[in-house]
Amino acid sequence: MKKILVTSLIIGIAAIGTALANDCPIVRGTEGINGKISVYESNENKDFLLVLPSTGVKQALTNLKAYCCSRPMLLICSDEEKNNLPKQYYPESDSLFDHLVDVAMRRLDGVTGLAYNLVPDPTGLEWRGKITEIAKSATGAQAGEIKKLFIDYRTLHDKFDTIKKNYNKNIATVSLGDKYKETCKLMREIYEKLGFDTKSHISDSSMIRCENIIQNRINREWLNTKILMIQKANQLLDEGIKAYTQKHFVQEKMMALRNIVTRMQDVFKTMVQQAPASKTCNR
Repeated sequence: MKKILVTSLIIGIAAIGTALANDCPIVRGTEGINGKISVYESNENKDFLLVLPSTGVKQALTNLKAYCCSRPMLLICSDEEKNNLPKQYYPESDSLFDHLVDVAMRRLDGVTGLAYNLVPDPTGLEWRGKITEIAKSATGAQAGEIKKLFIDYRTLHDKFDTIKKNYNKNIATVSLGDKYKETCKLMREIYEKLGFDTKSHISDSSMIRCENIIQNRINREWLNTKILMIQKANQLLDEGIKAYTQKHFVQEKMMALRNIVTRMQDVFKTMVQQAPASKTCNR
């Protein structure tokens, strides 16, 4: 149980975009990635930098290049370029949109190791820390308390533009649920900001597949949370029964037995004090 919640579940993202996407040309050579990062870091994209830091975009571009370079029919890369690229764990896709969604989702999970060692999303990190603490705790917990915690992090608040502007503010403003719900739209806009035509590369059906992936991710998290609720509630019940048994059948019964023994001692002491002195027998 603990392992499930601590490790979390990353859903593989592959081929969300259309088969005609092939964004491999944009990462050709040494300046392909750096050029796109320069565009992304411009002032006009300041809201998007809150949604996905430039380090996240760079990771998505790097993963795209790793995939493209692994297939010579998509992109011819030098041995030096290949040696500096990740060897696994990235989506099997030639669409940058897929890689952006993958990076964004991994950061939302709040586990650094699963997010290509990028800084996790602050709200995702906060939720992961709290739920992991509950899972690892040696004591039980009320199921209702865990459910309320989940609902607080999943409650939907503002509209899309407000979420984008306030992305990393307090959970009362933008919840983890808001961030998951708008991930596909946000990544599509980031994709556009990097110089792509949404209509040509990201179809409505691709957006639906993306949203289904995210909904499945949320459903899995809720399932894990329900399992934790049952486990911790059972643990709390077990602790209560043990405490009652200890108090009623051990402490109270032992105290009653001690009182009986004490009373018997008093009785014998009184009997001895009241008995006549015995006569000495001469031989």
